[in-house]
Amino acid sequence: MKSDLADRLATFKSPKSTPMVTKTHRQAFGLKILNANHPRIRQLKRDGKVAKIHGNKFWNSSYLIMDYLKKNPLPKRSRVLEIGCGWGLLGLYCAKRFGNKVHGIDADENVLPYLDVHAEINGLKMSGEKKTFKQLTVNYLSNFDVVMGADICFWDEMGHELYNLMGRARKAGVKQIIVSDPCRPPFSELAVKCDKKFENVELLEKFMKRPVNASGEILIVRP
Repeated sequence: MKSDLADRLATFKSPKSTPMVTKTHRQAFGLKILNANHPRIRQLKRDGKVAKIHGNKFWNSSYLIMDYLKKNPLPKRSRVLEIGCGWGLLGLYCAKRFGNKVHGIDADENVLPYLDVHAEINGLKMSGEKKTFKQLTVNYLSNFDVVMGADICFWDEMGHELYNLMGRARKAGVKQIIVSDPCRPPFSELAVKCDKKFENVELLEKFMKRPVNASGEILIVRP
């Protein structure tokens, strides 16, 4: 009730049409996404839940995958793992749109409460835990049909770790691996390595104007 009241107050305007409070959330792809000034986000920061590895906000490359999945939907009840999940919006989109069972991992445990808040306010279920790419074994990955991640290849070592992860995912029987990025050099190098090593690789250019102005590429690796 308190959060609903805060949202209503955030959009209230004085008689001179001057906003009293900046808008605290936005809607995109059927999801409610909280802004940094939302009371729940501010409370998490006061509680010391401050991201350490760039998980301080929702990154736009997730929108690229969401838009791709609108035209290339996942099968119902697919088991989806979002790697480098941050706030978990990509996994939550799959839960809402396709009824998928979703789980997220992130090396930064401080982002997981943000995932929990977004699952709660959207009325969806998504579990999450602290894990690095290196900790995702073949046995662990065998629990999932789809592995996806957005904006997770911004350091050179992450490109190497993702490449090895993709090899393990294929051995585990994962049906599809989807990674998006605004085309940083480590991601471009990863795409080249995948194209040379794996048989069924697709690299798509993606441009969007709504709900945000975003561009980048989506790397898709299938068995």
